[in-house]
Amino acid sequence: MTMNEELLAQLKNTYRVTENDIGEDSLLKAKGMTFRLHTYEAENLGHVCTLSMSGMGGLMKMETFILCPAGIQMPLLNMDRISVGGLRNTQLVEFYRTAPEEDAMSDAEYLWIKNRDADLKDYASAARWYSDLLAPYSYAKMAVGKKNRLSRTCREYMREYIRRTRIAEPCPAEVKTARTSEFAHRLVDEGGAAVDQFRQLFGEETTRRVVLHHMYGLPIED
Repeated sequence: MTMNEELLAQLKNTYRVTENDIGEDSLLKAKGMTFRLHTYEAENLGHVCTLSMSGMGGLMKMETFILCPAGIQMPLLNMDRISVGGLRNTQLVEFYRTAPEEDAMSDAEYLWIKNRDADLKDYASAARWYSDLLAPYSYAKMAVGKKNRLSRTCREYMREYIRRTRIAEPCPAEVKTARTSEFAHRLVDEGGAAVDQFRQLFGEETTRRVVLHHMYGLPIED
């Protein structure tokens, strides 16, 4: 199974998940790169997006899994896996603090998962505007091979995240949506590595629709 398939299966074990019809945006191609996009609504949880990319004749692959919880004090979850040649893997598990208040639950379980892979090489990326929003238990590693190990780490992060959604403190859905909207609009307006590349391939209109509506579940702009 792919990373996205595994994570979605985990989510479906706890929540009822319904796929949205996004029409032609489910398959986008440009300059030898193919993007497959799916979006879902997890009942009583929030919006989910999965994105897979293939390029360089299949030598480079990327998967992205985004979960935007609504109505609870939980961070936005973003997981990325980038694979080159089937061997060189970069794994990101990012928690963006978009909740109105800090999650009061202990970080110990997340940190245990992160620290268990301390022997793997850290993935260092340039500081961006969103760097300060990342929770300290976020994960960024590189490895040659070790796909099964990275997959285990993702599953364990996801298991703990889902457990927390069941006991998280509530917050007004409109407040949480506004925080998610602020994050997504800044991502479009101020940029991010993947968003900048997507804009170069597909232009401004498609980028705004994909990022705001499909990735983060916001209404389509007029």
